[in-house]
Amino acid sequence: MKYAVIIVTLFAVSCTHNKVKPNLDDVYVDPQAVEESKAKFYESLKWDTVGMTQSGIIVTDARFVREEYSRFKTVRIRYKNVSGKKIRAIKFKWHGTDAFGDPADCGGYDPGFGGGITDDPISNGSTETKYWDVLSNNGDKITMAWPTEVAFADGTKWESTYKMSH
Repeated sequence: MKYAVIIVTLFAVSCTHNKVKPNLDDVYVDPQAVEESKAKFYESLKWDTVGMTQSGIIVTDARFVREEYSRFKTVRIRYKNVSGKKIRAIKFKWHGTDAFGDPADCGGYDPGFGGGITDDPISNGSTETKYWDVLSNNGDKITMAWPTEVAFADGTKWESTYKMSH
């Protein structure tokens, strides 16, 4: 039994003694992989809709419409105030595609994305339709539209966890 304890002790000491700690100077990090990872992260932030149920806004329809006087298309969003209070202003964001499903001109810096602001007050329970001239020459379908910030008449404000500039 005494020899078994000595052998187990020697084995445990030898196992802990031989562990190699990595030298961080010897670790290779692929810069392209880091950039791709960052790009994927920022791309996911563009689609952030976390907390939309607290915004008090329900987007009921969003689409491109062709104006009679122009060859360009406009974005039309119909929405309803379900917040329980009067709203002073809303910032929207949208994503659109062309007939091939590729990102469309939507009035923003990022392909397929755009946004707009309305400061027309809307009472609780009311529905509004607003238009934004985005001068899209290839917009076919708005795939998604959502509020990013809502200012209420009582001075409070709701905003999404991540806001992109429009």
